[in-house]
Amino acid sequence: MCGIAGSTQPDDHRAVDAMLQRLAHRGPDGSGVWLDPNRKIALGCVRLATTDLTGQANQPLVSTDGRFVLVFNGYIAGHRPRMQAATRDGLTFETRNDAELVLQLMSDAIRRGSDPAQVLQTLSGQYALALWDVARSCLWLARDPLGIKPLYVLSRPGGHIAFASEISAFSVIAPLVRDQGIKPTYLAHLFVPATNTGKEAIKLLPPGMLMRWQAGEVSTGHITCPAYRADKAGQMPTAGDLLSAVRQSVADAMDADCEVGCLVSGGLDSAGVSALACDIARERGQTAPKAFVMGFDDPALDETEAAQKLCRHLGQELHVVAAPTQPDDIYQELVAALKSVGGPFANASIVLMRCLAKAVSADVKVCLSGDGGDELFGGYPRYRAAQLYETYWHHVPRPLRRLTAKMYGAGSRREIHRFLAGGSGARNHAFAVWNNRCVIPECDARIAQHPDLRGSLTDAMMDFDRDVTLPDNQLLMSDRCGMAHGLEYRLPLLGHDVVRIAASVTAKQHLKHGPKSLWRRAITPYLPAGHVQNHKIGFNPPVATWLLGVARYLWGDENRILEAIFADVAITHDHKTAYWKRAVSGKDLDMALSIWALMVWQIWLELDGSDMGCAADTA
Repeated sequence: MCGIAGSTQPDDHRAVDAMLQRLAHRGPDGSGVWLDPNRKIALGCVRLATTDLTGQANQPLVSTDGRFVLVFNGYIAGHRPRMQAATRDGLTFETRNDAELVLQLMSDAIRRGSDPAQVLQTLSGQYALALWDVARSCLWLARDPLGIKPLYVLSRPGGHIAFASEISAFSVIAPLVRDQGIKPTYLAHLFVPATNTGKEAIKLLPPGMLMRWQAGEVSTGHITCPAYRADKAGQMPTAGDLLSAVRQSVADAMDADCEVGCLVSGGLDSAGVSALACDIARERGQTAPKAFVMGFDDPALDETEAAQKLCRHLGQELHVVAAPTQPDDIYQELVAALKSVGGPFANASIVLMRCLAKAVSADVKVCLSGDGGDELFGGYPRYRAAQLYETYWHHVPRPLRRLTAKMYGAGSRREIHRFLAGGSGARNHAFAVWNNRCVIPECDARIAQHPDLRGSLTDAMMDFDRDVTLPDNQLLMSDRCGMAHGLEYRLPLLGHDVVRIAASVTAKQHLKHGPKSLWRRAITPYLPAGHVQNHKIGFNPPVATWLLGVARYLWGDENRILEAIFADVAITHDHKTAYWKRAVSGKDLDMALSIWALMVWQIWLELDGSDMGCAADTA
C-alpha cells in the first residue's frame, strides 16, 4: 500500500512534496514526485513496498513512451498470472509490481479508445489511483468498487482539484472549513457517511467511481461492484463454491514479497481466513503465518482462549496484544485516530485497532483480516430481527405493535427494546430505528439514506451495510490504523468472486440455519471442534469504562463532564444526569455509544481548532 497525492494547480510541485510529508507514515519505503513538463499537474507517492521490493517499482510510474503517469495505492489480487496473460497479448513490463499492471492495462485501453472503467472492473483487489495522460492533459481518479482504499478530492479555485489518501494532506495547501452539517448523520451512524467528510470542500470519492478531470471540467463513470453482477434468481451457490472462491482469494492475498500474518479471534471470519492461509502455506511448504489477537482483562470481551485453541489446531504462533486500559493512553490513541481520519469518528474500536496494528507491524508487513464477513454472510443480529419482523411481527396490527413497544420496550434487554421500537411502525421506520445508533431524543440524529425497501427488508439492510457501513466505518478503520504503522491489511473475504457469490444468496438463505449459514458450512471442516459454536463477542472495547475514564481525565468532576459533552445539545440538567448514569453503568451500551459520540465530537472540535494535519504524530 501507499499514500498518494497530487494537484492540478500550476507550480504545485513543492506543495505536493509537503502533502507527502503528511502521508509519510503510509509509505516508509520510498517517496517520489513527478511534475508535468507543462507544469499542469504534480503527482506524488510514498510507498510501502510489499510486492517487488526493488527501487524500480517506486512511484510515480511512467509508461515507456512517457505519455502516462500513475500513482497507485493498493494491491491487485492475482496480478502475476494477469501480467503473464498481458505479456502474451503484447504488453511489456519492467517490474513485477501490480501497480505497473494497472498502468499498462489502463493506458492500453485509453490508447484504443476504450473506457478504462471496463478494465478496472476486471481487477479484483483494493485500490485508489490517479493516472495522468500527458498528451491530452487529462487526469483519471479511481477508487475500488467496494471502497476498501480511500481517495479524497479537494475542490480549488478556477476548477482545479487536489487529491490525497488522507484529509490531513490538504492542510498544507489550503485553509479548510469545517462542515457543521455532518453532525446529524455522524451521531446516527457514529461515522460520517460518504461522500461527506469533516470539511466543506473535501469529498470522499464514492466506491467504484472513475472521475475524469480535464481543463477544469469533471465527468464521472462507474466501476460496477461485483455484488451488482450477482444473480439472485439463478442457481443457489453451494458451500463448495464459496469455499473455493475464498480459498483462491486467500491464496492471492498471501502473494507478497514479505512476511504475511493473520488476525484471529473467537469468531468465524478471521478464523476461516487464517485456517485457509495455514492450509495454503502447508501446500507451498511454508511455515504457518503468525497470528495476532487482542487480549482484554475483562473475560466478557476476551477471545484469547478461543484464539489459542484455534492456533494450536492450525499450528500457528500466536501473539497476544494487550488492550489499553489507562484513560490517558486511550485518549492519546483516540486523538491520533481522529487526526488520521480527519473528521469525527465514534467507533471506539479504532483505538483497539491502532494498538493492534502497531504491535502487528513489528513482526509483519502484510496481515490478512476477516473484514466484510458479517456484512456479506449475514452475521449481525439486526438481520435476524429484520427477518422476524417481515415473517411475523409485520403482520400484527400496528396499534398492537405500538402498545407492546410502549409497555415492554423500555424495560427489556437492549436487543428486544430496539426490535420493539423499530418494529412498531412501517418498514422504513424499522430500517431507520435499527440503523440509528443514537438513543438520545434531544439529539438531531438522522440516518444518511433510505434504500429501496420494495424487496426484502433484510436484504436491504445487508446491502446498506455492504455499501455504506462497511466502507465508511470498518474499512476506514483498517486503512487508517494499518497505514499509521506501515502495515498493509488484505481482506480476502472482499475478493470479487467471494462478494459476487455472497450477493447471489438471499438474506433468507444466509440466515436459514442461523447467521452465516453458507459460510459456516463451507469453513467448519477446517476449524477445531466447537469453534463455529462460539458466542460472537466482536472486536469491542468496554465503552462504558472508557467513557468514564476519558471524560474524567479530560474534565474531572461530573458537572464539568456534563457541561462539556452536552454543550451543543438543548437538554435539561436532569436528563443529562440520567443519560450519563445509564451510559457509565455498563448496562446500556446504546446510551454509552451515544454519549461517546458526543464526547468525540467535542474532542474533534477542539482538535479542529488546532493542527488537525499532523496525522503522522502517533501516540
